[in-house]
Amino acid sequence: MEYNESTGKWESKYWHAALTTDAVVFGFDKDELALQILLIKRGKVKEGETSAFEGYWALPGGFLKKDETTDECVRRELLEESSMKLFNDDKGIQPEFIEQLNTYSARGRDPREFVVTVAYYALVKKDRYIIKGGDDAAEARWFAVDEIAGLQLAFDHAQIIHDAIERLKERIHFQPIGFNLLDKEFTMPQLQNIYIAILNPPENDSAIRDRRNFPKKMLKLGYIKETGKKVTGNPHRSPKLYTFDEAAYKDAKKIGMRLEF
Repeated sequence: MEYNESTGKWESKYWHAALTTDAVVFGFDKDELALQILLIKRGKVKEGETSAFEGYWALPGGFLKKDETTDECVRRELLEESSMKLFNDDKGIQPEFIEQLNTYSARGRDPREFVVTVAYYALVKKDRYIIKGGDDAAEARWFAVDEIAGLQLAFDHAQIIHDAIERLKERIHFQPIGFNLLDKEFTMPQLQNIYIAILNPPENDSAIRDRRNFPKKMLKLGYIKETGKKVTGNPHRSPKLYTFDEAAYKDAKKIGMRLEF
């Protein structure tokens, strides 16, 4: 590092790779009972810029700005390209789940220059957002996970999506992140549908798909509790409503836990 007296800053004499962030955002379709991923369609670039994968579907993401953290970058790019402003801890609104997934630096992953990307994955409540393309994204929309294989994806985003799905399957056994896809109060069938959508068990897998054993297994964990309320407006059946007990989960986590089916 060398000190530049004219700028008053320390500057490196070494070459730096370009840095981007990408986000695999998961949502849950309550009608189709499907796990979905948010993608944007890459539009035309601004005059003077080099195009890459125009018209392809891609993860929301983009280049890091000067003095910007990767956490700030991924949130900004989501807002600019899909109009999704992730909720955080302000105004008493439950924050969305988002964390780093991995760093990708394979040669040739971007045809324009050597680009390293820091990938994130997030779980959101779809009903909170109205999605629309913006900035250099011609379109933004949700796709069911099983639709992804049939799309033309930009860069190495197919690999990033695959890694995010595998991380999700692994994490849900140790951390109740499935609750981040549900409302604060939910029914047991709704929770079970989340686990089925994420783990995608075989049709004959009664451990997850059995409607009688699943509630017993989840309640045994100790951090799901009844609210004392039921779903209203259904003349034939009124399922009980449950909620996630964060304090009870923290206690369970101290002694170690893994959800087995």
